Amino acid sequence: MGIILPVLFLIGLVFGSFLNCLVYRLNHGLSPLGGRSFCPKCKHKLSWKDNLPLVSFVLLRGRCRYCRSPISWQYPLVELGTAIVTLLTVSFLLRAGQPNLVVVGFWLLVTYGLLVVFVSDFLYSTIPDEGVFSLVGLACLYFLFFQPFLVVPNLFSGLGAAGFFWALMAVTGGKGMGMGDVKLAGLMGLILGWPGIVIALYLAFLTGALVGVILILTGRKRFGQHLPFGPFLATATWITIFWGDKISSWVQTWL
Repeated sequence: MGIILPVLFLIGLVFGSFLNCLVYRLNHGLSPLGGRSFCPKCKHKLSWKDNLPLVSFVLLRGRCRYCRSPISWQYPLVELGTAIVTLLTVSFLLRAGQPNLVVVGFWLLVTYGLLVVFVSDFLYSTIPDEGVFSLVGLACLYFLFFQPFLVVPNLFSGLGAAGFFWALMAVTGGKGMGMGDVKLAGLMGLILGWPGIVIALYLAFLTGALVGVILILTGRKRFGQHLPFGPFLATATWITIFWGDKISSWVQTWL
């Protein structure tokens, strides 16, 4: 594991840089994969030495080489965060006896997709269809070929979760939930199945409520003001994927 951890960390940094680019492009009507990266302020195309994950931010002292505008802390934080969750995801799978590259690759892609949802909704209050539907297609193929016995029950879990969120959206008139949340809930049910989806939704609502109360008490938000729910759903999904069984056991023990 000595050499594996640094390599995984570097891989995570590279993917984090790509995810930053992807989130920006998806929210500005640009092709996700086309063209070189550029400064969002002066639009100058960046050279390879300006695109080194984490390193370039430090060397440039957080400013664009060309226009000297401040570089958002989003970029190094997402890169570092992606590197950390890459290490955690692979470490958990290896400890769980899942060294298969297909399995590891699938759950890493799910993790990266959830990060796109988290960052996009946090920064732009949008949950990109491209990210959600790509993961839906990927999950369907994975379960179809590797765990076919889960396809039907997980599809029903996804439809049930999406229906539940659609009902919430209808009741609140779209003030509490949006269609992005409905689609994300469907993805969560498809990936987590039953009872994983229940655990994830409970965690998301609980943490969302706690953070909302804290923000209101500290004056950062007013009562009734919009708080993106996607980050809580994405985080709860990732936690449930790897610790859902333990959480379920704890709950059963307490009850």
